Amino acid sequence: MRCTLRVSCLAVVVLVASGCVTDKQYNKAIQDVEAAWKTVNDQTLIKEGRRSFKATKEQGFLAAQLTVSQIGMVIEEQAYDTGFLFVTAPAPTPLTMSDWAKVQEVDTEELRAIISDEFGLLNLWVTLEPTSKEVLANIFINENKEGIEVSVGLRLRGTGPESDRKKRLQPPPTAVRLGLRKFWNAYEKELDTILAKGVTSATQAAAIPSAGIIAGSAKIARPTARRSVDNPDAIAVIIGNKNYGDCCPSVDFAHNDAEAMKRFFVDFFGVSPGNIIDLRDVKLADMEAVFGNARTFKGKLWRWVRPRESDVFVFYSGHGVPGFKDGREYLLPIGANPESAEIYGYPVELLYGNLSRLEARSMTVFLDACFSGESPGGMLIREVSGIRVVPEKVTSVPFTVMTAARQDQVASWDNEAQHGLFTKHLLDALYGAADDKRYGSPDSRITLKEIKRYLDREMTYAARRQFGRDQQAVVYGDPEKVIIELDR
Repeated sequence: MRCTLRVSCLAVVVLVASGCVTDKQYNKAIQDVEAAWKTVNDQTLIKEGRRSFKATKEQGFLAAQLTVSQIGMVIEEQAYDTGFLFVTAPAPTPLTMSDWAKVQEVDTEELRAIISDEFGLLNLWVTLEPTSKEVLANIFINENKEGIEVSVGLRLRGTGPESDRKKRLQPPPTAVRLGLRKFWNAYEKELDTILAKGVTSATQAAAIPSAGIIAGSAKIARPTARRSVDNPDAIAVIIGNKNYGDCCPSVDFAHNDAEAMKRFFVDFFGVSPGNIIDLRDVKLADMEAVFGNARTFKGKLWRWVRPRESDVFVFYSGHGVPGFKDGREYLLPIGANPESAEIYGYPVELLYGNLSRLEARSMTVFLDACFSGESPGGMLIREVSGIRVVPEKVTSVPFTVMTAARQDQVASWDNEAQHGLFTKHLLDALYGAADDKRYGSPDSRITLKEIKRYLDREMTYAARRQFGRDQQAVVYGDPEKVIIELDR
């Protein structure tokens, strides 16, 4: 007998009611929903999942790579010879939360009707929930006499406790239709751009970064960063804190930010995948295990670093908060009380202090977080007597640091690109947009000063235009330091 307060039922079905359902009833409900949705989804994919274009295979494949990046998904596998790409993203990406609200509105009642025989009155408490799921897409580009045929298939994969029960799951039918619509809109725009530029070479297609790049970061006419091939000792720590539970609003695009930066570190900073400490939704103990604590700096990162040989990169996307009592800046772990940052947060000052003791050859830190106590999703801490808590400014650090906003500002999100506004523009700059005479010298070498000028002009303007707020990146380090070289 299954008695629970929260039962995952298929793809994204969640029962949030107290009751008892036998395993037989539960599995039958899963089978019923799978069968019903598979029938509808198969018909949708036949009608809307294939399109023909007058283009070459090279152009079609390149358009698929760029489209995947634009809609926030990551390429897990690809093979140009067969025209195949397998891409993933945390649900509901590529849908937005407003898209998902429409899915809930349209598909919930039908879902309840399907499982009513097995769940009875309990089906009234069943709803659709995208968390703990991944969106999977198979993309095929096939040549024919008239050009190419592009086809797309969509599925879900469980990542929570129920993932062992079913590996591939049927998405809600409305989600499939909306997802296909978003893919085709982006694909046609990218293909039109490629055709206008006259890209016809498979070599050019292969040169485009294959995964994790945000919208706008790899346009056809833009130079591509050169991969470092002599950096086997480089180490990266990547943290994406998205799901904060009941303590405070989620950081909707933190996982997307982390995946995009991971791909950049691998492809263009030359970091070996085996040298990446890749973390999602981490608690305070996890952060201390990697970076150390106030008693010792010798955490996992210290064990991995080769003194005076390793270049170290740290990226964090998630909430930051000010301390009520000490006014310091804190990174906020998952499950932490934002109003007790001195107890539950990880001090930024401690992070910088421990990193500076690692004896790395170089250290570069990117923080897509703000420390004002606010976020695009709402307030993190309550204002006391109407007085805003403004954290103290961190003293100078002996390495390169870039953060998303000043102490009293909000780090905005780019809802279209589905990334933090800072991460989006930072990657744009690193992929070549900062190598322009407006920001410095167009010499295929992007310096810290040029990145700062790019962020001041583009990110700050985007925050003002889209949200009517101020946001200026904060940068520490040698302004003349070359961060990335370009391959024109």
